[in-house]
Amino acid sequence: MKYQDNGCFHSVTVSRDEVEAFKEQWPCSGIPSRSVWFQFDKRNGDLVDMRPSLESSDGGAVVAMSQDAQAFALKRLEAVMQRKELALANGC
Repeated sequence: MKYQDNGCFHSVTVSRDEVEAFKEQWPCSGIPSRSVWFQFDKRNGDLVDMRPSLESSDGGAVVAMSQDAQAFALKRLEAVMQRKELALANGC
């Protein structure tokens, strides 16, 4: 997965290979074999956008994949915040 900070939002791209690995757990998900992009609000974690549209896919599988992406984003955001706190503590 790839994380991107977008200011008030953050996004995660799930690669095609990661989608394929996910689909092994959800074989009837209907999720296409391509990368998927999710964007979340940093303030409350709400999913605000995703591409491509996964409307024809199994809703439970889409929610599970978005939650995996959200957990990845939160870990990355926490790491960034820790680095900033360390820099401030060291006078940087």
